[in-house]
Amino acid sequence: MGGFKGHFSWAWLLIFLVVMGCERYPAAVKDGGNQADSLQIIIENEIAQKKSQQAQIEEFQRRHLPRNFSVQIKKYFGVIRKYSKWYGLDWRLIIAMILKESLFKENARSNVGAMGLMQITPHTAREITRELDIAYISQEPRENITAGIYHLYKQLRYFPKADRLNRLKLALAAYNCGPARVLDAQDIARFKQLDPQTWEAVKACLPLLTSEHWKLHLEVWEQGAPNFGYFYGYEETIDYVDDIMRKYQLLKKMYKYDIQALALEDGDSNL
Repeated sequence: MGGFKGHFSWAWLLIFLVVMGCERYPAAVKDGGNQADSLQIIIENEIAQKKSQQAQIEEFQRRHLPRNFSVQIKKYFGVIRKYSKWYGLDWRLIIAMILKESLFKENARSNVGAMGLMQITPHTAREITRELDIAYISQEPRENITAGIYHLYKQLRYFPKADRLNRLKLALAAYNCGPARVLDAQDIARFKQLDPQTWEAVKACLPLLTSEHWKLHLEVWEQGAPNFGYFYGYEETIDYVDDIMRKYQLLKKMYKYDIQALALEDGDSNL
């Protein structure tokens, strides 16, 4: 009886797979049940998608990665992965941020005084020094990375009601221009009956924080102006968020799994 039961179960499984195949590929059944052709089309589509993805990765590597990328990522992967995990962030996102902020140039310095791989301003560095007890944020690249990851984590706490993806984008915007500007943009989004917990709404409202929109400000705020003053750097902030997210998506294709540092030693883009 045991053998009969086994054959019986396999028979039902075969019938189930045939039925599911017919439902999934009705055109193939209608055309004479040539499922082999359908499978070939699926395989060809998969191959085409993989080729397209590989072409995107190769273009990204040519245009956006510094020549010493594999050296730099090997040097700093340990600290990036450690503190990304500690604060619940994806290490590939942090790499995307470093590429945007400094292109992995340890001595990078902006025209407003932001310093290091993650472009920490002197004011933010002093604040984080008190909170984390690390004293060389501007001079020591690993401390700069630690501080940057922690600072991004802090920005996430301003947007607890947003979903995961929008919360991340809003936090990136806050990292770039400060949370105050994002909160002001959210006020305008509420007034316009947009969802203030989405990046798309905030992205649309950031340009409305300039003085030329003073009439709108009279309607939004009792004092007739944004709570934290006018803001003119919206183009940089919008580009910052969208570009980092593009880089992040491509890095996720390059590095598909949460790999150990040792796996990066080859510098293989197909990990």
